[in-house]
Amino acid sequence: MLFCSAFILSMILIPAPVLCTINLPSGVENPMPVRFPELLTAPAPSWLSEGMRATYSVMASSSDTEHGESLDYGSGDAGNGLSQLDVVALDIGRAAILNLPYAPDAQGAMRQLSGGGSDTPVGCGDFWCSPDVLANIPDQAVDGLTVLRLPYAVEDKTYQAIRFDFNSDAVQIALIYDLDTGVLLYHTFDYGSFNTNDQSRILSSWSKHAIYKFINLRQIELPWKDGIMPSSFSSGQSMSYQGQTSIQVQGAAPVVTYMTLNVDVLSAQERFADLKTDTYDQSTGSTSTGSAVSGVAQLMGSWIPQGAASSLSPGVIDSDPYTGMQVSLVKNDEDGAIFEKTNQKDFRELFAYDQSGVLVEAYYEYNPDVVTSAGFGSVKVIDLQLVK
Repeated sequence: MLFCSAFILSMILIPAPVLCTINLPSGVENPMPVRFPELLTAPAPSWLSEGMRATYSVMASSSDTEHGESLDYGSGDAGNGLSQLDVVALDIGRAAILNLPYAPDAQGAMRQLSGGGSDTPVGCGDFWCSPDVLANIPDQAVDGLTVLRLPYAVEDKTYQAIRFDFNSDAVQIALIYDLDTGVLLYHTFDYGSFNTNDQSRILSSWSKHAIYKFINLRQIELPWKDGIMPSSFSSGQSMSYQGQTSIQVQGAAPVVTYMTLNVDVLSAQERFADLKTDTYDQSTGSTSTGSAVSGVAQLMGSWIPQGAASSLSPGVIDSDPYTGMQVSLVKNDEDGAIFEKTNQKDFRELFAYDQSGVLVEAYYEYNPDVVTSAGFGSVKVIDLQLVK
């Protein structure tokens, strides 16, 4: 049994994040700048830098039947995974954040799921709030908000923290921040299971619940420190990728379906771009729309700085101790550069960039993708190439 299905994490962790909206690691919009608008103009914490990564453990669940105070989750889904948030760029008071969720698969390795991106002010990002502002917020209990200072332990370290509980008819959100750094230490949300009218807890068919706990903050050592974004990522530009998905089950003919990915540049700063993506999958007959960011301090993004890889030699760039993901430069010549990201067991992706730094091909391989009850494994390959 999988510890956390792709359905759970795609549904709960990253529910259609919106650019220029300050989200939480779950993808839920952060209520902090609404209650405390001074966060929107606050300075960045001293530790905030490009390439910084925050890792959170995730426990998530959903319910598909209605129950009373016993909180019997019935036949709903539950699971656990990880969420990682990378600061891929800082530019003129803005921070571009990439949020990628991961779930363990049947082979015990972590699989990357669909994520999203945020473009936020530096004083209040997806996993931090300005410690200067937090220090001046008094303890209180008013208008559906409770604020309380308390010690909070993460493994063997105890933080002096501040907790915010937001309650409404539709959702409960709890946030705990470290008062010293402003880093988010704990986050939970509970949709559709709390009714403030009679203080009863009722799970409904659309209830969603998740708990995020801080694990680590680490700096990714990028092989480049600066660079210029390719001109094709200026505001208003668009790119189109076409390709296919192939699923090969042992002993059967492969099933091949058509896929397209359109990328629109909504806005471009000097160090990052806000993107809108539209993905058409022939196998489902549907088009999904998402938001993304791509920045100068990003591995496996939509672009790399011009000339960034020209002086690099093939080799490992980063190994993540929590997801097991390893990023390497596997090829670098006059045609461009190819990077690989792999969990070193059953998943890898290859991103090829031309000399200008634009992503020209994305290849994903899941081997095995799933294993049937009869013991037959399937291999899933997605290959997309730039056509304009």
